[in-house]
Amino acid sequence: MTTPPRRLLFVCTGNICRSPMARFLAERRAREAGLALRAASAGTAAEVGWGMTPEAERALASRGIVGVRHQARQVDAAMMAEADAVYALTRAHRDRLARLFAAHAAKIAVLREAAGLPGPDVDDPYGMPDSVYEECASRIDEALAVLIRRNHDASHSR
Repeated sequence: MTTPPRRLLFVCTGNICRSPMARFLAERRAREAGLALRAASAGTAAEVGWGMTPEAERALASRGIVGVRHQARQVDAAMMAEADAVYALTRAHRDRLARLFAAHAAKIAVLREAAGLPGPDVDDPYGMPDSVYEECASRIDEALAVLIRRNHDASHSR
């Protein structure tokens, strides 16, 4: 019997920088680790339908992720219910999600905290130069490396 893919939801504010970068970086890391994973992203204040910022696209491209398509979505109860785990990019996002979706509070975590890394918040790079987006993507990817490795190790120890 095949295990269904783990479903992750990444949440930031506008769903045009951090959370889509997290989604695509997580998908790549999971694919490379041979893990079944479905990732999605959303925002707490998204302008629905907007694409990723060009800076976010360039930060992904510098990591070999190109040609991905994204449209901003507003987080809702259905997304929260579908996710196995919800990773907020800041503590403020986590707290807002826990208030709005109290029934799902137990599966909400701050991405870097969940990975056991210092500096839990991944600050919003919107409007900043490419170098800030690169740092943001690095902080996200560092956390994902830990979490994906943990999931890989857990799936192979069963």
